[in-house]
Amino acid sequence: MTFKGPIPGPTDFISYVYHLRWHILAIVMIFIIFTALGYAVALAFPSFTESTISGFKEDVSPLKEMSAIGLMLGIFENNAIKCLMVVLLGLALGIAPIVFIIANGFIIGIIIGATMAKSGIIYVLVGIIPHGIIELPMVIISSAIGLKLGIDVFKKLIRQKANLRRDLKEAIMVFIFWIAPLLLIAAFMETFVTGTLLYLLFQHS
Repeated sequence: MTFKGPIPGPTDFISYVYHLRWHILAIVMIFIIFTALGYAVALAFPSFTESTISGFKEDVSPLKEMSAIGLMLGIFENNAIKCLMVVLLGLALGIAPIVFIIANGFIIGIIIGATMAKSGIIYVLVGIIPHGIIELPMVIISSAIGLKLGIDVFKKLIRQKANLRRDLKEAIMVFIFWIAPLLLIAAFMETFVTGTLLYLLFQHS
């Protein structure tokens, strides 16, 4: 496909995502499987879950020292870099996007399982939905793009038809003009909406 103008507009983005539908489906299936597996592990192995959660808290603890704007930008930078790397590293036969989505699904499943056990499903939903409704689709689309680029490279290696240069250019354009801005909005939501809702609803819990 090619975009209608020099910058992909809303119609271009929707069409681009539609053309990725089978890659997206594959990524979503992998994500669901490993999220369920992570959830099961959280329930079956509490000690392992506790150590995993502790490690996760240590990783994000520097963010707590930041201002709200600094926190938002820190979240955005982390997510944007990871999504961009997943797109570009997808060129290595699509392995990185699959590993990335497996790891994310597994960790999210563990966190959901552990949090539900302590705080209940409402807390989990409030903690995920406001920003996750934007962030998660961007992560999935980035992984699907990386997978497609990996398949393009594989096709080139076996001398099948694939327009790798065009697909890579379109992937970068979509990342710059759609994925990155939407990740910034998700970071804003996570910082100023998700945190506020959790505080207001559960501060007395």
